[in-house]
Amino acid sequence: MGKSTSVLTSIFYLVKSSHSRSTIIITITTLLICITVFTMAGQANSMALQAYCSLCIFDLLFIGTALLSAWIMENNNTKVRQKMQNSNNIDNNSINNSTSLFIPTQTITTFSYGTARFEVLAVFTSTMLSILGAFFILKESIEKYLEDEIIHTEYLMLSSILTYIIHMIVIYFVRNQAFDHVIAASSSSWLQEHVSDMFQSVCHYIPGLSRLLLPRINPLALLCWCGLAIVFSDSFLLKMGYGHFVDTLSSLLMAFMTFGTMVPMAIYSGKILLQTTPAPMIGQLDKCLHEASRLDGVLEFRHEHFWALSFGTLVGSLHVRCRRDADEQLVLAHVWNKLANVVQILTIHVFKDDWLRRQTHTFMQPQTGNPVLSNNPSTYNGFVVVT
Repeated sequence: MGKSTSVLTSIFYLVKSSHSRSTIIITITTLLICITVFTMAGQANSMALQAYCSLCIFDLLFIGTALLSAWIMENNNTKVRQKMQNSNNIDNNSINNSTSLFIPTQTITTFSYGTARFEVLAVFTSTMLSILGAFFILKESIEKYLEDEIIHTEYLMLSSILTYIIHMIVIYFVRNQAFDHVIAASSSSWLQEHVSDMFQSVCHYIPGLSRLLLPRINPLALLCWCGLAIVFSDSFLLKMGYGHFVDTLSSLLMAFMTFGTMVPMAIYSGKILLQTTPAPMIGQLDKCLHEASRLDGVLEFRHEHFWALSFGTLVGSLHVRCRRDADEQLVLAHVWNKLANVVQILTIHVFKDDWLRRQTHTFMQPQTGNPVLSNNPSTYNGFVVVT
């Protein structure tokens, strides 16, 4: 009962938001057009058209990811507001205005990052379903070619234009932070690389187009443009009487383009799910660790582990061995200060180089906010050093 109430509350927040309302309207329109174009594709009996209309299914997955991102953002904002209200209440009730402490001892056994990885899983699922759909198109295209059925060309133009319009509306008018990050951070697809080479030659003669065509075009929009050109060419060649082989070849080309476009995004989101360090962050992390290792009192780092929790959120932990005469609190503060700008959630274990007595100090930083160091070295803006 509690979970269903929470889901209904989340849906209510999404519907109440003006941005989400426009997204829901686009979702309903996309669903209606998806049913229409697939009905036309079934009547036309063209696999090339069905392969192109499969973009409408991806559009529904794209919108679902956007709504999930909006829900996660609303949840995070609500939690931040609640924490700020609680901290203000504690500050008003405290006599000496001391900083409140957070001791994470009760949540270690059931610790979870909550909804932080939902966006990554949604992007990975959307891209993998598109890849599986491309393989399905390959199989169906070969079967249709062997059956040698009649293709009706009167539906090709209308349904492809409807698919193009709704896909471009979804890509450019639905705000999707998760896919925007993946498109910007993932490697280029083979289709992007070939088209980028051609556009560089065009921009060499027309420099004004460089802002529009370079450095690289949105891969989802590029897939839509190329697919529309393939369907138009297929319709023209079928009317010229070139036979069913043209439709099969067009569907195979559309499936390969879909596969090549989705693979880089699936690999990027899959690596995050595998808790790996993002390649663009390795150089910056090495630089910060090198600067931190040269701090006064630091002898060495051990068990360094940094991995991506979600898009734009890095988690890290390391052990710091310091000199016997060094102040563990100062070492902790200085090391954190070097890494906090790169690692959003950071856990540091500091221990002295002492054979007789081993002291361990732990600092845990949450995902939201950057703590400001206070004069008291044992407390840092709502966090505690456990000794």
